Amino acid sequence: MKKIGDVDSIDTTAKRNYKRQRIRHLLFRNGLPIYLKDFNFINRKIVDKCKEKKYDIIWIDKGILISKETLLTIKSLNRSSKIVSYSPDNMALRHNQSENYLTALPYYDCVFTNKSYILKDLYKIGAQQVKFVNNSFESTFHYPRKLSEEDRRKFGGDVGFIGSWEKERCESILYLVNNGIKVTVFGGGKWNDYKSYHPNLKIKKGLFSEEYSKALQAFKISLCFLRKMNYDLQTTRSVEIPACGGFMLAERTEEHIAMFTEDEEAAYFGTNKELLEKCRFYLANSYLRNQVAKNGTKRCTISGYSNEMTIKEMLYSIIK
Repeated sequence: MKKIGDVDSIDTTAKRNYKRQRIRHLLFRNGLPIYLKDFNFINRKIVDKCKEKKYDIIWIDKGILISKETLLTIKSLNRSSKIVSYSPDNMALRHNQSENYLTALPYYDCVFTNKSYILKDLYKIGAQQVKFVNNSFESTFHYPRKLSEEDRRKFGGDVGFIGSWEKERCESILYLVNNGIKVTVFGGGKWNDYKSYHPNLKIKKGLFSEEYSKALQAFKISLCFLRKMNYDLQTTRSVEIPACGGFMLAERTEEHIAMFTEDEEAAYFGTNKELLEKCRFYLANSYLRNQVAKNGTKRCTISGYSNEMTIKEMLYSIIK
C-alpha cells in the first residue's frame, strides 16, 4: 500500500486479556450474542486518526474487534471515506466471526474475500458489496533464489510440505511414505508424533524467514494442501510455491485450475492414489518438472498475483 499512496497504520493485535477474549469468543461460537471487549482501545485509536486526517480509504483487516459505532463515526467525520473489510479467513463461518463483526458488517462500503464460494453467504449476514480476490504473494520475499548445495541439502528433498498438522493432509503424506515416496515435513505440534513413523518420513521444525522460500524452491515437489475447516479452494501456498520457483502439486479445484494451467504451470491431484501417481511421474521426469515450475513462476508475474498488483487493483476498484 505504501508503494501506491500515503498510508497510516494502527496495530489491532489484541495481546492483553487474551484469556478473557478467548472465553468470550467461545461463548459466541456456542450461539450467544457476546461482544468481544476492546481492551486495547483499538476503536478509539481509529476514530482519533480519522479526526486528525481525512482518508480516502479506511482498510480494516478482519475487524472482529471493530464496532458498528466506529464505522458510523468515521462516516460522520468524512462521508467520502470508503470503509473496506478484508480477511483471508472464511468470515461466513462462526469460528472466524464475532458479534462486533456481524453488527458492523452492513456498514462497510466493500468486503473483500479470497473465498469465492462465500459471496452469497456474506450478503446473507449483512454485507452490502462483496468482491472476490485471489490469494497473493509478497514479491520482495517470495521469489526464486540461487540455492547452494548446502541449501538443497538442508531444505530440499524429493517431496516436501511446510505447514501445520491436519488429519487429511497427514493421511495423504503417510500414504505416500508407505508407498515408497520420501517426504520431508517442516512443522511442529502434532507432526512431532510421527518422527519415528517411517524411514521415508522426515519431520523437522517449522521454517520462517527466507528459509521458508528456499525450501519451497528446494523441494523437487512441494505439496499444497487446503484447509478443510474453511472449505478452501486455494491458499497462500497456491501462489507462494510457484512464485518461489517451486514445483507445485496441489489439490485440484476450479480456482487452482483457473490460476495455473494443469500440467503446464502446476500439477493437481484429487485422490491419494492420484497424488502417489503424480509424485512418481514427476520425480522420474526432471526436465518436465522444472519446465512446469518455470511456467508457474512466469504465470505469477503475468497474471499479477503479487501483493502489490492485487492491492492496487482492489484500491482502484474501490475508488472507481
